[in-house]
Amino acid sequence: MEKIIVLGATGNIGQAVLEHLQNRDVEVYAGVRAEKDFDKVKGATPVIVDFTDQESLDHALAGKQRVFLVTPLMQHPEEVTKKVIQAAQKNNLKHIVRSTASGADSNGQIQMARWAGNSEDLIKASGLNYTILQPFNFVQNYINYYGQTIKEYNGFYIPNGDAELSLLDVTDLGEVAAIALTNEEHFGKTYALSGLKYSNEKVAEIISDVVGRKISYIDVPEDKAKESMLDNQMPDWLVEAMMELNYIIKQGWTAGYSADYKNITGKEYTSAKAYFEKNKNALK
Repeated sequence: MEKIIVLGATGNIGQAVLEHLQNRDVEVYAGVRAEKDFDKVKGATPVIVDFTDQESLDHALAGKQRVFLVTPLMQHPEEVTKKVIQAAQKNNLKHIVRSTASGADSNGQIQMARWAGNSEDLIKASGLNYTILQPFNFVQNYINYYGQTIKEYNGFYIPNGDAELSLLDVTDLGEVAAIALTNEEHFGKTYALSGLKYSNEKVAEIISDVVGRKISYIDVPEDKAKESMLDNQMPDWLVEAMMELNYIIKQGWTAGYSADYKNITGKEYTSAKAYFEKNKNALK
């Protein structure tokens, strides 16, 4: 059986990939930072690995055939990508699957696009077989980032105006990643994973129906949103990156539809309603 290692295994994306690799004819390993994370990767063999250390990555990828890589929201993720590529080359891995972001472009207008594009450029120049996944906005953000205000104040506050945005359930990304990691027909491919389109007003209506109380979307002014992030001790680089992202969402530039998921799986994307129904207890 082929051996696959998932790097970034304890995050939402990594967890979804691990889930979809279960019951496939492969041995699954999960890169984690410390022993305390071992219980987060059930169904996989945990491997302690430090993204910033080349020797650690070299050791983690030894004996593996394929690697999935996702990095947390960080500055210069291409530095991690470079180290993983070097470890993959040293260990003669046959395939790397990298989750980046919609709009990835090393010459892009916003920082997140440039970072994602830099990683993609490195992978494409590496000589490795690769598959790149470009997710749009995640529907999980409404629970992970705004869940507390939804529970306490029956609303969520984002400077997005009345624009539509595409919302992807991370589970759908995990499914495509697992498919790509377990055959060879996706070598050299880049897939855009959009999810379905909604306005924030529509999302608020869906959540209201699911939880049984009125939930509101509040379009806050951009300066107030920035002030709130700074007050919450977010680093300046992250605040600027988030404000750039909010700006392009407000322009409607992240509202698209890609049929890549349907073409690969034969199914439509998971709807926001289905996601919130499954996770409604997190908002009560």
